[in-house]
Amino acid sequence: MRTYDTLVHFVKASDRKELLRSLGYHDIRKGEKSLSDFLKAGSLKNWLAHGHYDFVHSSESFAKKLASLAGVDPIEIDRIVEEEAERRAVLSRLLPPYIFVDTRFRRKNEPIFALAFMESKRRISLDKETVYDQGLEATLREVGRIVREHYRDTGGELKLWGKIHEYRYHHLDGRTFRFDTEGRLIEELSRNLDEGGAVLSVGGREIPPDMFTQGG
Repeated sequence: MRTYDTLVHFVKASDRKELLRSLGYHDIRKGEKSLSDFLKAGSLKNWLAHGHYDFVHSSESFAKKLASLAGVDPIEIDRIVEEEAERRAVLSRLLPPYIFVDTRFRRKNEPIFALAFMESKRRISLDKETVYDQGLEATLREVGRIVREHYRDTGGELKLWGKIHEYRYHHLDGRTFRFDTEGRLIEELSRNLDEGGAVLSVGGREIPPDMFTQGG
């Protein structure tokens, strides 16, 4: 049984008020909230990554205290903490994964503000942690599904940018993969193509595209 499952079983089998006192909570409502969040986490990795702090425990100290009460060696928690810290360090060095929607756009007389406003429509972001955890092979399958759905939902065309010709998936490690509009992997590119991007800046500072859509 996983350490997390052991702790969850212990919590459910315990007298709740007595357990909260043993965990060091004088404010029962605060302790109940922390226990509830722990039970919803699904894994120790998720709980530790959550960055919990309730003025009694951090996510790490909560897990260690609970482990001690449940008869689980707190060293096991240390091991998981170290693994998660290493995982976070690796993730911080990896590139954000995304899919570029290629319409072979060439600017003519389109206003730069409009292009900057619509720039985000050409990029489909993927969750970095999910991609890292599931690996390249599963991610490429998922990209194929996303491409098929995107092409169908857009009718094969992006407003302002034009007709969609293909998609390019940029992986965490810098590799790039071409997909056709039916979600089939064509090839891995030997080099990245310059996809450019329309941006606006004020006082030399670039304005992120999502700023244009804030507030409705």
